[in-house]
Amino acid sequence: MINTIMPGKQNKKLGTISGKSFDEVRNQLLRRTVRLKERISQRYDSLSQQSSLDNVRSLLEELKRKEEEDTHLIKKTIETGTIKSGDFDKPTSDYELLDHIISENDSEPDPNDLQSVLLSAMKMSNDLHKVLLLMSEEYKMAGISNFLRTLAEHEMENKNRLVDIYDELINKDYW
Repeated sequence: MINTIMPGKQNKKLGTISGKSFDEVRNQLLRRTVRLKERISQRYDSLSQQSSLDNVRSLLEELKRKEEEDTHLIKKTIETGTIKSGDFDKPTSDYELLDHIISENDSEPDPNDLQSVLLSAMKMSNDLHKVLLLMSEEYKMAGISNFLRTLAEHEMENKNRLVDIYDELINKDYW
């Protein structure tokens, strides 16, 4: 099944807070999500370039690549105006193992400290997950809700992977 999100197909000014058409709101959401993901990707790239540790650089480059994949998917959706139902992922459970630590972490990460980079990346993924999930609940229009939920799930997968790495490398001697 394919949901079409081409401009002009839903020009009703009903149901949006701004009074703009669903198409206009949807495209604004997607463009803003692209900009947000591009900024996160640039942050990972910047930290990667600053780091002198191979394992930290490798992790940051992988995170950057995942953000770029999502950005490409969003841009493709904007260009084609369609979202294929097969693009949606199943919900991912939040481990919530380190939420008490990342909720307190607002400091700038040290690019040469794996723990600092992991905590910062977990916080970014967690925050973005929450924003995308909230947007998916607020905007229940033709395909965009599921698409935003899919992007939120990608962020949860990233966060859970980072938690696993943190537990394996940082907490290895804790237990």
